[in-house]
Amino acid sequence: MKKGLLFGSGFLSGVIVTIIVLVIIGLARQNNGNLTGAKMFDEPGKVVNEKSFKVLQVIHDNAALVYGKDQYGDYWGTLYLITNNNNRYYYDDEIIEVPKGKCVRQLGIYKYQTKSKDYKTVPIIGIRDK
Repeated sequence: MKKGLLFGSGFLSGVIVTIIVLVIIGLARQNNGNLTGAKMFDEPGKVVNEKSFKVLQVIHDNAALVYGKDQYGDYWGTLYLITNNNNRYYYDDEIIEVPKGKCVRQLGIYKYQTKSKDYKTVPIIGIRDK
């Protein structure tokens, strides 16, 4: 009888600990979806006229710092943070073309600290339907 009671209490304790650990992991993953330093607008902002971007650095799932093309056709124009809600993952040096029938809109601003400890603020953009 004591062995059965000891086994049952140990089994129940293991189930409870497993559930607690899974809940903690789920909460941690949910919080990782938020990009620290991002402030999103309530409504999409102005249209960005650039049609091509080059990824400088991937900083989060579905988000990357990108340069727009400058007037000379080089990718050293304005720096943006591009986001994508379609589960697309970016990679370094990727060229992102805006498809026909779509436009780029400012969705917010992103403030981050550089390696040299300076703070930068860049527009958050996303590719949307016109």
